[in-house]
Amino acid sequence: MTPQQLVGIAIRMFSITMVLFSIPYLSGMPHVLRSNGMDDKALVSLMIGVTYLAVALVSWFFPMVISHKLVPKTTFENRFNTRPDEVATVGIAMLGLWKVIDAAPDLVSYLFQTSLRAGSGSIFEALGAEGKADVFFILIELIIALAFLFKAHLIAKFITRPFENHAT
Repeated sequence: MTPQQLVGIAIRMFSITMVLFSIPYLSGMPHVLRSNGMDDKALVSLMIGVTYLAVALVSWFFPMVISHKLVPKTTFENRFNTRPDEVATVGIAMLGLWKVIDAAPDLVSYLFQTSLRAGSGSIFEALGAEGKADVFFILIELIIALAFLFKAHLIAKFITRPFENHAT
């Protein structure tokens, strides 16, 4: 198995997770919101669910395209009899995917719930100081996760530099 194939499998797992995250936004939540006279919020809930499904479909049908963008190309014969930076690149990319799975739905859910409480007012004002801090830290987590995804090879080179200098 090549490093890209390993990340491709992780991307497929990411896809399944996105489908699972879409379920409440497409099923129970819109019904509850409509029954409380919040038709506009029910539409937002449906749009969130559809967005999760769209991400799931793209990542399910194009895992290797995404994988080749995240992990630099190696020879196909390379089957994890590989350099430390390649293994580290795969690990960092997978860590980035996991953190996106962890933080992005939290941010979406948090902002959606805040929009429900805000009514016709500003979401930003409805957050309050604690809410703004929560959103700030979730955004920091997402930025780090995206850096892990899109700069995995650079980070891996940095992490494995000591190992390259002490190779036997």
